[in-house]
Amino acid sequence: MGVPRSPIGTPIRTRPATWSARGRVALRVLAGAYLLGVWLDGSGSGIPASILPRAANYFVQVSALFPWAATASIDYRAEGFICSEGAWMELDTRPYFPIDTEDKENRFNRVMHFFRENRPTMTALDSYLVNQHNSAMREDGIPSDRAIGGVRLLSLRIPIPAPGDRLQRMSRQPLSSYPEEQRKAFYHTPRSRLAERCGRHVEGTD
Repeated sequence: MGVPRSPIGTPIRTRPATWSARGRVALRVLAGAYLLGVWLDGSGSGIPASILPRAANYFVQVSALFPWAATASIDYRAEGFICSEGAWMELDTRPYFPIDTEDKENRFNRVMHFFRENRPTMTALDSYLVNQHNSAMREDGIPSDRAIGGVRLLSLRIPIPAPGDRLQRMSRQPLSSYPEEQRKAFYHTPRSRLAERCGRHVEGTD
């Protein structure tokens, strides 16, 4: 057989069939390695992260973007301990964190989200809220003539509606409208500090 030529007589260069077969094999191996990497990362294995460059590892992490569906929307709240009554009452933190006040990106929520397990930060937040309320400079839901000795910081786990149910925009409801099972306390002022601030012995505040 002669060499294939174009209509104008120029020889046509053809790639040997062996290269095409090798290319297909290489692509299959690469695809298999990628799917294996995705599966390993999704199963919790650290092998891909330990052997792949960071840029390559980024592309096998797709299965871990949303490993579990969220079941609740999280909001953060605070309560103040009223010294004269020995009782907790909701403290509205919004007046003391004026940036993005009406949404979940406000500074109180951000502090609670990132530092709720950091004791020094929670202690500093405790002192700040107590001092702000007792200075009686803003309305925060607790009468200004009732001094507070400490705070209780907690989250609300508000169930997300089921698929197909009507969604409602986020709105702030009183803490009392949420059942106890939707509340989770992360921090409360130690009893000794409550007693120091209130000037009397405090019982049953945990």
